[in-house]
Amino acid sequence: MYRNSLAQTLEGAIGYLAWAIVCYLTLSNEPADTIGGQLRLMGIVAGLLLYIVGFYFTTRDAQYERMDMRIRQLAFTAQFLAVFGIRLATESGVIAILSVALAAQLPFLFSRLTSLAGVTVLVAIDLVFNALIWSTEDAIIWSALGAAFHFFALLMSQRVIQEQDARDQITSLNRELLATQALLEESAKQNERIRIARDLHDGLGHHLTALILKLQYLTHTTQDETHTRVEEAHQLARLLLTDVRNTVHEMRGDSSIRLKDALEALISQVPRLKINLELDEHISVGDVEVAEALFRCIQEAITNTLKHGNASQMTIALHHGPNDIRLNIQDNGGCRFDWREGAGLRGMRERIEALKGQLDIATQAGFQLNIKIPVMEAL
Repeated sequence: MYRNSLAQTLEGAIGYLAWAIVCYLTLSNEPADTIGGQLRLMGIVAGLLLYIVGFYFTTRDAQYERMDMRIRQLAFTAQFLAVFGIRLATESGVIAILSVALAAQLPFLFSRLTSLAGVTVLVAIDLVFNALIWSTEDAIIWSALGAAFHFFALLMSQRVIQEQDARDQITSLNRELLATQALLEESAKQNERIRIARDLHDGLGHHLTALILKLQYLTHTTQDETHTRVEEAHQLARLLLTDVRNTVHEMRGDSSIRLKDALEALISQVPRLKINLELDEHISVGDVEVAEALFRCIQEAITNTLKHGNASQMTIALHHGPNDIRLNIQDNGGCRFDWREGAGLRGMRERIEALKGQLDIATQAGFQLNIKIPVMEAL
């Protein structure tokens, strides 16, 4: 289902209002002065209650932990059976209002072709019942009017889905852009630290070494107070060279890429999916290619889960192992038994194998990716 609070609230309010009106109009016109009438009335009440329960499960805002779409589709089937049963029990034409509500739900639960076929079935059923109740001319008129409402509801729901998909795509692109920008900033910082460290080592370090050699020579060619001053300058130059070397060492040691900011930007505001990020404290990656490979794998995993996983939760864990860096991605969605690796998963595997790493896929409980990259390649 789409996640738009105003649209969902409006849809739910209209649905419940329509159900209440249908209940009143249908039940008020049913005679209950005989046993048969009372039994028929009880059957209609049961059908109406089944419909409203199915409507709740179908249009519920929060996703179910497992088999979300299957539960909604089963709830839709219950609504369809309820409407069909009520139309068999009563001649009231207002039940067609509930049929229109069914048409509005179809695009959220099925493919476009299946939704079109479903609306056609609903219209055909409406035509059959109208033909049994009214004359041919009246049946055609009312059925045509009902068909117009059915297809209008279908088109409006499809429009809502298209607009929501467009918003989700824009949000996703913006989120990925911010995450990529954070990764590029970290990469640029790493390159700048390495450049400065190299300049200090190759420039200042070499000049200080030359100065130390000259001062060392002067310590052997001077005497008295001059010798003392030269010796002090020699020691200061050696201390300065040691400080430069320590600074270069610290800068090179701090030249790894920190992925936290980039990953937090990547998982922020993901629609219909709660993502838990588990990272070792101050985790970083020394190789730009490894950092980019991990980032792209996480990005592709999120995209696959949104498209195919039907999941409500995902966990991304990035840790340092004894001899490697490990990435585990797991969601709680369902996985088809006949799944195959698509272009996205093949791209992941190629990236990891190029870094001499390993990628394993498990589908026992949701969909799980386990990635290991040797520490010499990763740090």
